[in-house]
Amino acid sequence: MNSSPGAGPTFFDTPLRTARNLRTRDQKRRHIRQTIDVNGFNWLVWAVAASGFFTDSYNLFATNVILPSLGFVYWPESSSLWRETLINCVTLAGAAVGQLVFGYLADRYGRTRLYGIELVIVIFSTIGVASSATGYNGSMSLLVWFTAWRFVMGLGIGAEYPLSAVITAEWAPTGARARMMAAVFLMQPVGQLVAQLSGRLRSVCGRNMAMGYRRWRDSRSVSHRVSVLIQDPGLYDLDVKNQGDRALKNTDSLYPSATNLPYQDVPLLPLPTPAIQGDQALPRQFSRDDIHDYFWKQGNWRYLLGTSACWFLVDFAFFGLGIGNPRTLAKIWTPPDRTIRDIVPTWVIDPSMPPNNSTSVNPSIFDVLEQGAKQSIITVSIGSILGSILFIKFADYIPRKQFLLWSFLWLAVLFTITGGSFFGLFRTNISAITIILIAICYFSFNLGANTLTFIIPAEIFPTRYRCTCHGISAAAGKLGSVFIQAILPSMSFGGVNANNPTSNLLGVVFIIFGFIMGLGAFFAWAWIPEVQNKRDDEGGLKLPSKTLEDLGEGLRKADHDGQIIGFRRKLAGVFRSRQIGSRSGRDKRSNVLNE
Repeated sequence: MNSSPGAGPTFFDTPLRTARNLRTRDQKRRHIRQTIDVNGFNWLVWAVAASGFFTDSYNLFATNVILPSLGFVYWPESSSLWRETLINCVTLAGAAVGQLVFGYLADRYGRTRLYGIELVIVIFSTIGVASSATGYNGSMSLLVWFTAWRFVMGLGIGAEYPLSAVITAEWAPTGARARMMAAVFLMQPVGQLVAQLSGRLRSVCGRNMAMGYRRWRDSRSVSHRVSVLIQDPGLYDLDVKNQGDRALKNTDSLYPSATNLPYQDVPLLPLPTPAIQGDQALPRQFSRDDIHDYFWKQGNWRYLLGTSACWFLVDFAFFGLGIGNPRTLAKIWTPPDRTIRDIVPTWVIDPSMPPNNSTSVNPSIFDVLEQGAKQSIITVSIGSILGSILFIKFADYIPRKQFLLWSFLWLAVLFTITGGSFFGLFRTNISAITIILIAICYFSFNLGANTLTFIIPAEIFPTRYRCTCHGISAAAGKLGSVFIQAILPSMSFGGVNANNPTSNLLGVVFIIFGFIMGLGAFFAWAWIPEVQNKRDDEGGLKLPSKTLEDLGEGLRKADHDGQIIGFRRKLAGVFRSRQIGSRSGRDKRSNVLNE
């Protein structure tokens, strides 16, 4: 492939080994971008990020399998949910802290330098969780030990979010970036599915008291991760550490055969001729002046507030359904011909389940776990995985900013319909309609808002603050999940608790989720920028992604491209359009009358 006359040397005209002739940072940045972008989907990078994300998703959502077993062994007669709420909130709070701390540290000290640390945290906290016990003659509090280790585990889980997202984004070719990040996020529902399958396998294979006592410990032991060593992305070494030679070397080591690869639908930029002038000084990362300039003076706080608000609202609804959801699912699945008991132990997630035998009023713990796993797999996992797979397929064909907006609006409508369905169909012969609607909710989450709130924060910020901003956005999401976990058990309407087994007031909760999703659409409309270019003749139906370098220029670049970001500017644009339309209509009517 040859360059067009007068266009300057292109990547294919310039051997990779002539990188020493690149004198300026801009030349090296273009060289790194072209070296990466002539490649396709990078399975090595995906394996590194996906393995960690899978493990942490397993650890996070295994709580739905663990807590009933804990309740059966240690609090068999308690009907209060405060212990479960405490454990879930502390785990999620730990994840928020991990996202904030590791996001900052990854920008400060390097992406891959911290990648092994969070793995060590997860491993040791897993051992700690599995070792939690009451001690000799009840000398220790299992709840305190278990909750403390779950907080530590949350730190490792939270650390994975900014690290996996940003490493994938910075090493991914521009044309494959959205698909690679969505494929990493696919590991969240896969990890959730494996957690349910492992619980179901144990309950089927070991129906005895000893297995019931140990199964929550054994659940943790499958948390292993493939560790593959890669270097810090070239963009980070170049634009943050100002180490151009190492940036070129790291890029060459990950993409050693770039010059031999065929053209892969990537527009190649001409490399500039070597310049004599020196580079401008890099912004001083995390200095007060640079933070004030980038976030406040340039107005990029809008981006950060937009991604944080969207993630907060998504997780408010998603974790309202996802963590501690066995009872919600059991209530939705309750057949009309069963008797529901008003008060049951916490480990009995379905108050309508028949007793195990004539001498017991409660079902078997194995039946409880098996039913919970079955309902979760059918209602949650299948739809979530299908939604993620479908997004991967169409990520390059949909306008992702607009699709985030449409996803929020669709979820708002869907939750409202689901709430109405639950009101009218609870414990009827056609209550399966509500089950289908819940499954569609999970499908829609991962097809749109849940996946996009993970992807976009890793795209739109500059390299020096990319992990920090992704961590802040993700922590805002976990704050939303903690908030809903804390208030959901006590939500009451007309003096009746929404979690009352015989009440249909859970429908009100779904309608509230619908309102929250509508609010998310408003933030997505106002504060999220475009991350793709317009379609061109060569790309066909694809919407090519913008490079991280272009997106990292922030609001100034968006203004230059004609985008309108911000509530007041958006609303002013709407009113201005209406005025122009109204004036145009009056002019047309006047012309008709004059004729």
